[in-house]
Amino acid sequence: MKNILNSILIVIISFGMLSCQKQKEEGLYKTALEEIKNGNTQAAIENLEKLIEKNPYSEFAPDAFFTLASLYQSMEGDSVQKINNYLKAVEYYNELIDKFPNNQKTAEAIFMAGFICAENLRDFERARHYYKRFLKNYPDHELASSVQVELENLGKSPAEILKERGVDLGERSGDKSRIKVSPKGTSK
Repeated sequence: MKNILNSILIVIISFGMLSCQKQKEEGLYKTALEEIKNGNTQAAIENLEKLIEKNPYSEFAPDAFFTLASLYQSMEGDSVQKINNYLKAVEYYNELIDKFPNNQKTAEAIFMAGFICAENLRDFERARHYYKRFLKNYPDHELASSVQVELENLGKSPAEILKERGVDLGERSGDKSRIKVSPKGTSK
């Protein structure tokens, strides 16, 4: 009888501790969102990083990873700091992708990681990896057509893309009247 009472007591204490932990995690997440609203990005990052440090598999962790990645992606700084911020953003997107492969934000995280690699880091092979993974796992997703376009134009300059689509930019003298569009992709 004593063992049964001890077991029940342990279960009750465990549920109480889990409830307290969840409240702490929720508090950190809500505080981070308030900091974002108030324009205090650094404080938001600190709260989100505390949350995932304490429990990287928390129910709030997927949103925390996604928000951290978004914050780092949008942070200003000198060119070296911006590169480091983009790398950190990709790192957080990867955490979400790896730890929560079935989360509703995972598809967007794969897309964003590919986009950052292509557009900001100019790491086209890594971007290609993310884009192909996206299309393999989410062929019917609303972003699939955008991913396909990104993949087809990976590493191309805007001028190259326009030329492939039949837009002749003419001479670069600033004469906009020289821009011609050919219906079949041939320049005039």
